[in-house]
Amino acid sequence: MDVVIIGGGAAGMSAASKAKRVNPDLNVIVLEKGKYVSYAECGIPYFLEGVVPSVNDLIHYRIEEFTKNRGISVRTGIEVLSINRDEKMTNLDNGERMRYDRLVIATGVSPKIPENLQFEGAMGLRSLESASAIQEELKNASNVGIIGDGVLGIELAASLVQRGLEVTVYSRHNAVFKHLGEFVGSEFRKYFESKVRVIKDSTIERVARNGPGFEVYYDGRQDKYDLVLFATGTYPNTSLAKKCSIITDERGLIVVNEKMQSSDPEIYAAGDCATTINIVTGKKDWHPLAQISNKMGRVAGSNIGGSVMIFPGSIGTTLVKVFDYEIGFTGLTLDEALKAGFVAKSVNIKAKSRANYYPGGSDVFLSLVYDTGTKRILGAQVVSKDGGAWRLNTLAVAVQSKMTADDLFYTDLGYTPPFGPVWDPIIIAADSAMK
Repeated sequence: MDVVIIGGGAAGMSAASKAKRVNPDLNVIVLEKGKYVSYAECGIPYFLEGVVPSVNDLIHYRIEEFTKNRGISVRTGIEVLSINRDEKMTNLDNGERMRYDRLVIATGVSPKIPENLQFEGAMGLRSLESASAIQEELKNASNVGIIGDGVLGIELAASLVQRGLEVTVYSRHNAVFKHLGEFVGSEFRKYFESKVRVIKDSTIERVARNGPGFEVYYDGRQDKYDLVLFATGTYPNTSLAKKCSIITDERGLIVVNEKMQSSDPEIYAAGDCATTINIVTGKKDWHPLAQISNKMGRVAGSNIGGSVMIFPGSIGTTLVKVFDYEIGFTGLTLDEALKAGFVAKSVNIKAKSRANYYPGGSDVFLSLVYDTGTKRILGAQVVSKDGGAWRLNTLAVAVQSKMTADDLFYTDLGYTPPFGPVWDPIIIAADSAMK
């Protein structure tokens, strides 16, 4: 059986490897239009910062690992132009036609640069190719403008400041990184704005190249930069699916079932270009995150290989390091919970990351969202300079397991002064939600 996989990112290579492992008799072919497969996209900001010396250090596995050791054919620099579902055929940009018995679309996403803001040399960050191109531009840059203040925008800003550059972030909101609630985000925002120039409530009118640099026009004003980067979100690369009438949703995502099958049962989709089920709400959602893409790809590959595997969904757990802060969120915010129909409340806790007498601790800002009737934990946000990441991951388990505040309160978290106080911030938050 011929299995063709379009896209060599996290989902695509995970699908290829799992399918071949489950059924070694499969003929598995990966088609990737770029130069690289199986790389750490999340590590790109650290490469731009200089923490990671080479773009090659971000490659998880060389192509030879797949071709020689796993028996998978990998072809880079090949773009699929169209899919003929009746003939089970893909049409490639080199004029070749490739037949499939099962097809996986794992084409990921692209940086979203609004059409009215596109200009010659516009740069967004997603692939290793874009990382290399931006790195070249940064060699001659002293100041950078970043349009967008989401996870990528603030992460990039911190990395470039630590590289030694002057950075401005443009936000269309009245507070940077708006997804964080006011309580958990307040201290972080003050620190961030002491390091990065932030233009809030801004409307970008135009971005234009001016000689070797760029000009940003906003709210009747104008700034000049050596480089401007867009961090205004992403859109799914699903034109192939749309052209062959595979069902997509209002965001353009390929709609899949729990086995990762699209509306055509012989065509699977996985990763950032496909829908997922939000475990909290039970509804279709979109969580374009590496750890989720890998699992979706594995589920697709297992089912193609003949071993049934079900993807239960995801909750969008996100972690980011910005300067010295560990920032994370999982599940629903309070506003999202209310919109989803929950009768919800939140508790906000400020506590210490370690025992008071043990050196090196930090404040932990924690917000816990819960259903007032069942006390089910619906979401959480954590910000801290110490121990924020592990606490967020603990709360992610609580959300995904549908634990109640009582369950969380009685969770037997390990205790020792270097890692937390005897009354951990998580336990304090759960106790408050129980009352």
